[in-house]
Amino acid sequence: MIFSHILSGSILAGAGVGVFWHFFGRISLFNRLLWGFFLLLTSLAALIGVIYFAGNESLEPLHQSMIILSDSLGVVCVVTAVYALLNQRKLSLTTFTTTILIGLCLFISLLLPDVRVFTPIVPSLGILVLMLMAVFSLLQRNKRGLWVVMATMMMGLATKADAFGSLIHPTDFYHYATTVALWFFGKASDWRVGIV
Repeated sequence: MIFSHILSGSILAGAGVGVFWHFFGRISLFNRLLWGFFLLLTSLAALIGVIYFAGNESLEPLHQSMIILSDSLGVVCVVTAVYALLNQRKLSLTTFTTTILIGLCLFISLLLPDVRVFTPIVPSLGILVLMLMAVFSLLQRNKRGLWVVMATMMMGLATKADAFGSLIHPTDFYHYATTVALWFFGKASDWRVGIV
């Protein structure tokens, strides 16, 4: 049992659900569903991690698979959702379905032993795409872009958790940095951001 991992994982799991509940109730259905996939997959992976860190060693394969699912399907969903958010578009059923299918195909591919080595590249590529979209949005004076930049920076920091190992355990740092990133994503979607 690792109490610090249980605490940080619980905070992350709660943050994903809380951010989805608080910030994403006013947007259109398919946009909300993509945000839901991203946030709730992150929460579910953290929750399974909490149970695993509490001493249930048999959940390690499921925990690893949920992390890969979050890093594949979740990343594809958030990239599409952020694109729609920054451009104020309502997603269609076709776009939603295509996004989910691409994310699931990516997830299945990353489960293959020969492809698994590319697993860390997918979130990094997603972070790069999000940052480019956010910077372009800032150039168009879209205030939401600033929140997306901050969320993306926190996600980038989370992937470099090992660099902070002398201050805090990398797992805990990853959980806390991701929690802050989720909150920033929620702030980007807040309808009041567009008000001057």
